[in-house]
Amino acid sequence: MIVRRARWRLTIGFTTVQLLTFALFAWGVYAFAITAFDFDGVADGGGTSTAEAGFATLRTALIVALSGLCVVAPFTSWLLAGLAMRPVASTLAAQRRFVDDASHELRTPLTAIQGQLELILTRPRTVSEYREACATALEAAHSLASIADDLILAADGGHDRTADAVVELGDALHRVRGLLAAPDRVVVTQQRRVVVAGLPSTVERVLLNLLVNAEKYSDADVDVRIRAAGGWGEVVVRDAGKGMTRAQVRRAFDRFWQADPSRAGEGSGLGLSIVREIVTSLGGRVALTSVPDVGTTVRVRLPLSRSSHADLRNVGETEVPT
Repeated sequence: MIVRRARWRLTIGFTTVQLLTFALFAWGVYAFAITAFDFDGVADGGGTSTAEAGFATLRTALIVALSGLCVVAPFTSWLLAGLAMRPVASTLAAQRRFVDDASHELRTPLTAIQGQLELILTRPRTVSEYREACATALEAAHSLASIADDLILAADGGHDRTADAVVELGDALHRVRGLLAAPDRVVVTQQRRVVVAGLPSTVERVLLNLLVNAEKYSDADVDVRIRAAGGWGEVVVRDAGKGMTRAQVRRAFDRFWQADPSRAGEGSGLGLSIVREIVTSLGGRVALTSVPDVGTTVRVRLPLSRSSHADLRNVGETEVPT
């Protein structure tokens, strides 16, 4: 409704501008013809009448053209307004989808908390039953907080407000591994001091989301390679999981989308979407390739800091102990 009203207003505005522009142009042409014509140089009689007839024809032609424009201009203005509003309509539609999906994601943990609280109030319980219900509700609350954090990052576009901050990728990865359910499954190969621009917290969020996804969909070890190349700090995360089809790869970065619907309760579906948001905001690039039944590879590139550029001469491949 908002888009349609805005389109009508733009149509009226475009039509008014077109008509006023042509009217001023027509008036200018006619005024120039009148003032430029030398009546004194025309002999009395047929010359003057011929000139008057020519001016009358010009007036008629300009009036007819303006009348035709009055008919055509609204249609062309409507089309132009539609083209102008297309990005706005797309943004509003994406915003509505985001709100709808966010509401759906938040409803699950809220329902779990409500259900546990209602359950323990139905009748007196033992201490162990109360503890079990509270533990379940607390787990749902943690899930709710995690989803809320994801939503804030997604809505904010992952923007990094500290332009001068830098982070060493090896240190960031070491901190992130401690948060994983199975840190020993992550095998890392890295170069010395690959320092990139960005807040440590946002870069760590990128690494954490990539590793959580890799561990979730693969029972084998997850291979992580960090290196510096061509002015970029590159992180490659490779798993040997079930992989994805081409159609699934195209949707991998969509908000709230998950390749395996049976795992819908294990995350918000915002992981890779947030990765792309943060990497893009840092001036980097992210790419995903996958082969069904072989595995998935995600490649993230972030701009190197000045200090990392200086260290490139002494870079050597080393195996990080796991």
